[in-house]
Amino acid sequence: AGTTGTPAAGAFPVTPPAATADSGIAVRPLDAPRPEAVGLFPAARVGLPADLWGQTPPLRLAELFAQLPADMLPALRDLALRLLLAEFNAPLPDAAPDSTGAPPFLLARLDTLVAFGALDQAAALLDAMGSTAPALRLRRFDVGLLLGDEHTACAGVLIAEPPVGDDAARIFCLARAGDWPGAEILLTQAEGRMDPYMAELLTLFLQDEEGLPGAATLIPPPPGTPSPLALRLREATGESAPTTGLPVAFAHSDLRGTLGWRAQIDAAERLVRVGALPANRLLGLYTERRPAASGGIWERVRLLQRLDVAVRDGDAAAASEALIAGWPLIRAAELEVPIADLFAAPLAQLPLTPPAAAIAWRMALLTDAYETAALALNPATATPEETFLAAVARGLDPSGGAMPGELAAAVALAFGPAPTLPERLGEGRLGEEILTVLNRLGGPGDPRALAEGLASLRALGLEDIARRTALQSLLLTRNG
Repeated sequence: AGTTGTPAAGAFPVTPPAATADSGIAVRPLDAPRPEAVGLFPAARVGLPADLWGQTPPLRLAELFAQLPADMLPALRDLALRLLLAEFNAPLPDAAPDSTGAPPFLLARLDTLVAFGALDQAAALLDAMGSTAPALRLRRFDVGLLLGDEHTACAGVLIAEPPVGDDAARIFCLARAGDWPGAEILLTQAEGRMDPYMAELLTLFLQDEEGLPGAATLIPPPPGTPSPLALRLREATGESAPTTGLPVAFAHSDLRGTLGWRAQIDAAERLVRVGALPANRLLGLYTERRPAASGGIWERVRLLQRLDVAVRDGDAAAASEALIAGWPLIRAAELEVPIADLFAAPLAQLPLTPPAAAIAWRMALLTDAYETAALALNPATATPEETFLAAVARGLDPSGGAMPGELAAAVALAFGPAPTLPERLGEGRLGEEILTVLNRLGGPGDPRALAEGLASLRALGLEDIARRTALQSLLLTRNG
């Protein structure tokens, strides 16, 4: 949302407003559940205890959430999302009340979801809380704007008490509600305390909505990432542009059909790559029409269209040809896991050529059915590398096979008879320990960190995550 002050250059836009002059004391019934405990599904569904946060101070947990890299391996991201979305007991209460009415632990959960591009999940979590805290209402406003749902976005902004504390958001929402006089009066009152660029955007927006011609602003935009409101206002005044280069959450804006097919595919690929959009949505865009151009992204679209048709027709020869030609393009785009989720199972039913079958088997290792794929491997014809991968998929010592590279050596150590474990944290801090491991594993590929992290995941009982992370470390192409 727009702020009443000038944001720091490069600051992520989903931020709370400046603290308003109030008592800073939040009041709730003694038996009311704390909002930090709200989740979308019970902890038991993901195999974790309800008291996961234990004795760890909430500020420490908030810090660990904020440090999670958004581009971590899919298996690690899935674990992070479980921690972000499940319904765990609230952590220890903060020592001091929070002036925004929203605990830092809770804000860190929401901001991490946004950083991951998981806007639908962030919206669902906010809606489940039903909180009137200004910081949470403004986050719901930002998320709604990025999803193209201005009606829901404005619902919380227009609540009178407590005031949301953001003039730009209120002006936009008053105008959308048809209160033009109120929007114009508030804009006049707020111009002195509002960022000049935002003030000019709102002026142009109000003129355009009243039937007067909109125009580009004369004031250059401030450096850094625009707020969701600034992006929406620029679009409304004729300055819309693809969100390439902005944080991945902004890519949702390009899926609303206001831009061309290419921009929608680019946005969908970004979101699918980080697990924020179902793979079927991307396939639907890929197969929407025939590409009119060639090369680059269009070659990937063309080959995936051919693969989709061949699989549906049961044409093993055509599927083999399309898979061999298309897999390098899929790897270059870092879309191996979502494409494997779509095609690995049906490809396993076709009599593919040996080169295509080798690709399809590795694709299956990237899906939830990795252990089934490993068990289907014929030991008599398997290569040393396939033997190594199959052992990891089954949670066995892979020393009977061989695979080159330092990462393979790290995986072999973690799955061997004597894995190296880092120093463990104290009792009652399971959530902190898992978040620490995620941060260690989610950074640049460090063989030692990989070996220790995988061994830690296994020791913590997260065997499925450990195996998937090991396989993805070995099979995925990551360009940084």
